Amino acid sequence: MKGLIIVGSAKVGSHTAALAQYLKGQFEEHELNVDIFDLAEQPIHQLDVSGASEPTESYKNNLKELQTKAREADFFVLGSPNYHGSYSGILKNALDHLTMDDFKMKPVGLVGNSGGIVSAEPLSHLRLIVRTLLGIAVPTQIATHDSDYGKLDDETYYLANEEFQLRARLFVDQIVSFAQNSPYEHLK
Repeated sequence: MKGLIIVGSAKVGSHTAALAQYLKGQFEEHELNVDIFDLAEQPIHQLDVSGASEPTESYKNNLKELQTKAREADFFVLGSPNYHGSYSGILKNALDHLTMDDFKMKPVGLVGNSGGIVSAEPLSHLRLIVRTLLGIAVPTQIATHDSDYGKLDDETYYLANEEFQLRARLFVDQIVSFAQNSPYEHLK
């Protein structure tokens, strides 16, 4: 079973990326293969169905990798910082490059981080998008704040808050349980 975590922060080494790394470790404890696709590290071009712009080869390669990993995934985690009360534009753009076939009847976990006021609004907005893509958003979600993280000597963030570490385990358990016992397999 494979999973894909899409990190929708525009900042390399973001809090959202740190949360993705923590979650990857939790999935690996279930012996699952999970990839992280960090849009800050692997940017893709703006969706342009008119063909007016020509993306660079690296953008094309990044997009092809994202689409391949999405098609192979049995479940997803979508992560975004809180940008002006919603999820990031680069995450929306990435989702615009994917299809309902990628998400149809697959469990999707939602995570986010707010630098200022803690807010789950971006996750509520993503819940609507997941439903439109025919995915199944799991009930537990994770909305952290910058203060829930610590920094290592190399300035890398890590999830330090024990309450959120416990919530992350519940979150991962829900996704794994749904993915392994999906009553909707015949609808894919």
